[in-house]
Amino acid sequence: MALGVAATFWLGGIIVSWVLPGPVGGAASFVGLVLAVPALPIFGVPSSGGSARILLAVLVSAVVWWFVGQVSAARVAQRPVVGRREWFGAFVSLAMGIWIGALGGLALGAIALGAL
Repeated sequence: MALGVAATFWLGGIIVSWVLPGPVGGAASFVGLVLAVPALPIFGVPSSGGSARILLAVLVSAVVWWFVGQVSAARVAQRPVVGRREWFGAFVSLAMGIWIGALGGLALGAIALGAL
């Protein structure tokens, strides 16, 4: 399910780029992509691209999301009755740290490149 959440953010970013053309749509879709693939700023994708870097970032992010999903499931499995709502609550508490870190790295890169 954690990979499904990441895929939803990625798909949302693509839809935003179709709906909002120009730099605003591009920036908003890139933020959605960074929320889906939080390893992109680690590999320097905004400033230096390349298909190998993007593929590696996608693979690392998929492993991270899988691990976060497993940890979330382990946290809620200790309760006698659980459902998706409990899993999602545990997942969001872990994912918020990843999302804040990825957006912070993106903001730091924008400041370093002079965009902000």
